[in-house]
Amino acid sequence: MYHYWVVGVLYLPYQLQKSVTTGTYHKNFFRTLVSFHYVGISLAHLMREFGWRQMSIITQDESLFTGVAEDIKIIFNNKKWILDRYVVISGQNPLSFFDRSEAQRFRIIHINTYPDIAYQLLCEAYYRGMTSPDYLWIIPMWYNDDWWMPSSLSSYKNSSCTDAIMIKAVSGSIGFILDVFLTLQNKSLVTFSGLTPQMYFSTYTALLKDPKYENLTELGLSGVAFDGVWAIAIGLDIASKKISSGSDSGCENVPGDIVPLEQFNYTNTKLGCILRQSFSEINFLGITGQIQFNENGSRNENIVFCQQYRTTTDSSMARVTFGDVTIKPKGSIFVLKKEESNSTLWQRHGLQPPYDGFPESNIHQNNMVLIIVYDIAAVCGLVFVVICFIFNIAFRSKKVVKMTSPNLNYIIILGSAMLYTCIFFYSHSSTTKSMQSIFCNIREWMVSLGYSLCFGVILSKTWRVYYIFNNPKPNKKGIKDWVLFLIVFVVVAIDFVIILVGSAIPQSKLASFKEVDHEHLQQANEKNRIQYNFILTCSQKTGTVVWLAFSFGYKTMLQLLAIFMAFHTRRVKVRILNESKEIAAIIYINSTILVLLTVTEFTLANHHNTFAALFGLGLLTDASLFLGLIFIPKMIRLYRDPQGEKIFSDAENTCNTGASHAVTNKVNTIQMVKEDGARTGNTNRSCSSCIF
Repeated sequence: MYHYWVVGVLYLPYQLQKSVTTGTYHKNFFRTLVSFHYVGISLAHLMREFGWRQMSIITQDESLFTGVAEDIKIIFNNKKWILDRYVVISGQNPLSFFDRSEAQRFRIIHINTYPDIAYQLLCEAYYRGMTSPDYLWIIPMWYNDDWWMPSSLSSYKNSSCTDAIMIKAVSGSIGFILDVFLTLQNKSLVTFSGLTPQMYFSTYTALLKDPKYENLTELGLSGVAFDGVWAIAIGLDIASKKISSGSDSGCENVPGDIVPLEQFNYTNTKLGCILRQSFSEINFLGITGQIQFNENGSRNENIVFCQQYRTTTDSSMARVTFGDVTIKPKGSIFVLKKEESNSTLWQRHGLQPPYDGFPESNIHQNNMVLIIVYDIAAVCGLVFVVICFIFNIAFRSKKVVKMTSPNLNYIIILGSAMLYTCIFFYSHSSTTKSMQSIFCNIREWMVSLGYSLCFGVILSKTWRVYYIFNNPKPNKKGIKDWVLFLIVFVVVAIDFVIILVGSAIPQSKLASFKEVDHEHLQQANEKNRIQYNFILTCSQKTGTVVWLAFSFGYKTMLQLLAIFMAFHTRRVKVRILNESKEIAAIIYINSTILVLLTVTEFTLANHHNTFAALFGLGLLTDASLFLGLIFIPKMIRLYRDPQGEKIFSDAENTCNTGASHAVTNKVNTIQMVKEDGARTGNTNRSCSSCIF
C-alpha cells in the first residue's frame, strides 16, 4: 500500500511543486516530499564548483525521472553546458547505453532511474572499465541501504557482479538526497506513529519479502510516504474536531456551510477553507523528522545533502555527506564541509575533481623532430654565411674575387642570412595569437626582402652579361658596379613597397587565427583526457590572399625576366665571366623553388608540419643555392689559381678557337674590359668594376 501511495506522491505533485519553486503558489497544495526540482539546482552548484562543462544523463521513462531530466536540460541550456540524454524504456535493456559512441565521450554520468536499473548499469560499467578514476557516476541517494548488493531486494539478479565488484563500481560515486528523505538519526526514538525508525524499516523490509510484493522496488524514501499518510490522517482529524465544535476560525467570511467531512464537496468553499487551516496546523514527529508546513504548503527544510559512497576500513560501503545546498527563494548556496577537500573527496580520482570528458583545447606546435632538424640546418647555414663573409673580406683583392664584384656579394650574404634566419620562424610556432601574428609578419618581411636582395644581385649580374653579349658593339662601354647596385635597389624597393602596403591595410594585414589541426584532430593527452588540437595559422582573408598573390606574382615576373636573359646568354663561355653558368643554374633551380613555395603558401597552410617542412626546405635550398653556387666555385678557383694568372689568357684562348663572328664579338668584349683597365692603369683591377 505504501509503495503505490509513494508513487502518487512523487508523480502527481511534480509539476505543481516545480511551479512552487519558481514563484507560482497553489494555496490548497501540501507536500511532505520536497520537490525533485532541487536536484537540478544542486547539480548546477557542483558543476560550477568543480569546473565541469558536460554530463550524460540516463533517464527512466517515468514522470518522476523525466521531470528531473527536463529541469537539468533547462539549466544546462542556460549555462551553455553540454548534456547528453539517454532514455531507458521500461522493460527494455538499459545496457544499450554503452553501445553509443557518446558513452565514451562523457566521463560524468548521472543515473536518473530506480535502483534496479542503476544496478545493471554500474555492473556493466565495471566490466567496460568505465568506473573511477576515469569516470564519475552520480546516483540518487534516496536508494535504500545496500541496494547495490546482489542480495538486496532492489538489485537486479546478476551473478556476474559480486559484492566486491559492486563496491568497486559504486565507490567514489556521488549523489543528492533531500534532508527530509533521511530518517531520524536516533533510530530508537519513538515517533508520533508509535514506531521507532528501526521498527518501521524492519516492518517495511519484511513486508516486501511477501510474495505478493516481490515485484515492488525497495525505496529509501518510503519514510516520506509513511509520514505523508500520517499527515493526511492528522490533518483530517484536526478538521473533524473543528467541524464537531463548529469552529470556523479564519474562515468566518468564506461562504458555505460547516458540514461533516462525509458530506464534503468541492463547491463548499468554507469546508475547503477549514481543511486548509487544519493542514496548516499539522506539527508532529515523523519517521523523517518534524512534519510541519509553511505558508507555501511545503516542509520548512529546503536543504539538499551532497553525499558520496566511500569504502571503509573494513571494506564495507558508507555514504558520507561532503556538502549541502540550501535552497532559498532568491537563490541557493552550496557549502563544502570544512573537513572535506579534494584530497578526501577525490581519493579515487588523483586528488583532483574528475574529468568530465569535455575536450581540452590545445594549440598544437610543430613536430619536435622537424624543429630540431631545421634548426640545426639553419644554424649550419648561418655558419656558412659567416664563412662566405670572411672569405669575401679576406680575398676581395684577389682577381678571382675582385672580378665578381665583391660589394654585390655582401648583398647576397645579407639576403641569405635573412633566409636562413627565417627558417627558425617556420620551424617554430607559438601558442598565443599575438606572438604567432608577429611570427607571420616576420616571415613575410624576411622571406620577401631576403629573396629580393639575393635575386636582385643575380638579376643584375645576368643583365650585365646579357647587355655585353647581346648585339655587342666595338664602342659599347663597360657596366659599373653602381649601375648594378641601382638595379638591386629598385628590385628591393618595389618589393618593400608591396610588403609595406599589404601590412598597413587592415583587410590584408597578416594576423593569426585558430584553426582545427587536420594532421592531429583529436587525441588523448598525458592525463588521459580528450584533447582537440588546433593550430595558429596566418590569416587567409581575401585581402591577404590578393596581397600575397601580388607579392608572389612580382617575384614570378623577376624570375621570367631572369630566365629570358639566362636563355639568351646560355652559349657564353668566356672564363673571365666565371659565374655565368652558376648564375644560370641559380635562376633555373630558383624558379622551381618559387613554384614550390607558392603552392605551399596557398594550399598547405592548414597542415602546419607539412607547411613548415616544405617552406623550410625551400628557404634552406634557396639560401644555400645563392651562397653555394656563388662562393664555392670561387674558393675552388682561388685554390687552383691564387694569383688569377689564367683568367685573361683562358678567356683569349677561348675566343681564338671559336667561329669567326663569335671570336670578333668576344674579343671586343674582352677589349671593353681592358679599356676600362687602361683608364685606371691596371688591367686586372678594372675587371672588378665591369665583370661580375
